[in-house]
Amino acid sequence: MGFPIELTNAIESELNKNIKLENIDKSAKEISKRYRANDNDGKRLLTKSDEAIAYAFSRMPATYESVYSTLNKVMENNKFEINTIFDVGAGTGAGTWAACEILGEKDFYCFEREKAMIQTGKKLMTCSESLKNVKWNEFDIIKDDFSNSSDLIIVSYMINELQKSNIENVIEKLWNATNKILLIIEPGTPKGFSNIKLIREKLINKNANIIAPCPHEKNCELDKNDWCHFTCRVQRSKIHKKLKDGQAAYEDEKFSYIAFSKTDIKKSDNRILRHPIINKGYSEFKVCTKDGIKNIKLSKKDGQLYKQARKQSSGDSLKLLEKNKAP
Repeated sequence: MGFPIELTNAIESELNKNIKLENIDKSAKEISKRYRANDNDGKRLLTKSDEAIAYAFSRMPATYESVYSTLNKVMENNKFEINTIFDVGAGTGAGTWAACEILGEKDFYCFEREKAMIQTGKKLMTCSESLKNVKWNEFDIIKDDFSNSSDLIIVSYMINELQKSNIENVIEKLWNATNKILLIIEPGTPKGFSNIKLIREKLINKNANIIAPCPHEKNCELDKNDWCHFTCRVQRSKIHKKLKDGQAAYEDEKFSYIAFSKTDIKKSDNRILRHPIINKGYSEFKVCTKDGIKNIKLSKKDGQLYKQARKQSSGDSLKLLEKNKAP
């Protein structure tokens, strides 16, 4: 499922009204620089509508695809009854768009600090019948408290903007507001994954159950110089291709994520950690399993298993039909 065409049209319509094409890339880079340098001293990072629109244009497609991809993994083995959804640090609402595509119309609440983001997010959602009733809240995750709880809380690309000293308190606040599922997505970088590991350790100590990607709650076996991340494909619009001066119709977004449940759940037996190495006659997979990380090699002699495995990619569960294939 690609980025919604009605959302693409709405963003491009706002771009044509509010910002010159040649200024989009410059504005998006300046905003990104501000967020990376954010010291959480309370200053506003976005104050103008054209900045929020540039942000929506540059980041909504990647955020949408990462939330869509991870939420599919969360739902693949379990049937959760979800009625309320919080999108915390919602930006211009990409996570809500993705969740609505997978889960349908629900009671959606978007929590965002920046007024310009809220105004733009609301305007973009008027083009969707399913999202016209989304409730937006001006909300600072460090200073403000939730007045109620939610079945599903989605937090995409927000934790990395916090000071390290604030992360544990914020996670505590999010977990306390969670009825069933907490999904956190971070950039697919060493820093992003270090945040995921910190959150993983904290919530395991609170008896949280990991839904995905980990097949266990044991210590992570990845080397200290390695990090767990996955990719999703983001289709480029004509304007994206023009700005990036590229011919490819897509780009790949790298992300790290983790999803927790407050109840017992069914996990995948394993997770492919890297893009499989496909050779003539055999394929190699680096896989995280309940028994640790394994390197698995499958060849034509493995028959149907080999054929099925060649269709799978990083982030998928490898459907092993035989035990102890290769430690």
